[in-house]
Amino acid sequence: MLRKIGAALVAVGLFLPYSPDVRVIASVWHNAAEVLFQGFPVLLAFVYVLHTFAPPLARFHGRHGQALHGSLRMVYFVLVGAYLATATAGRADWPALGPVLAALVVTGGMPTIAYFIETLRAGALAYGGWVFTAGYVLALAGEVQGLRAAPKIAHGG
Repeated sequence: MLRKIGAALVAVGLFLPYSPDVRVIASVWHNAAEVLFQGFPVLLAFVYVLHTFAPPLARFHGRHGQALHGSLRMVYFVLVGAYLATATAGRADWPALGPVLAALVVTGGMPTIAYFIETLRAGALAYGGWVFTAGYVLALAGEVQGLRAAPKIAHGG
């Protein structure tokens, strides 16, 4: 149940104002860098929501999970390199190195936490940012709960 509540909050939070002048869904499609750094994670958030609420998509992911995992792992390492390179360059429109490192360590690459920390520090976090981040945390808790309930698989290798 936590997964579904979290997925619903993530979906709603994408459309609400994250900060006074930014709605996540509309702010990530301006140029190629934004599409790569921010648009791709937004698309992945939509895929997560669809996966949670559309059983046929979940079955597709189950059948092709190994190939999807390999592809997303490759994209993950590209994004990590891009996030770190951009943070160390000190661009004004990008979170600082500390929040980016915290986001990479805590979430494994999702820039949500970096933006949350930077926007919170600036005092500009609107209600959409709280809704999106709460949904992210609930979805994460639901996934952990589901993984704990799953049967243990012995790895042979």
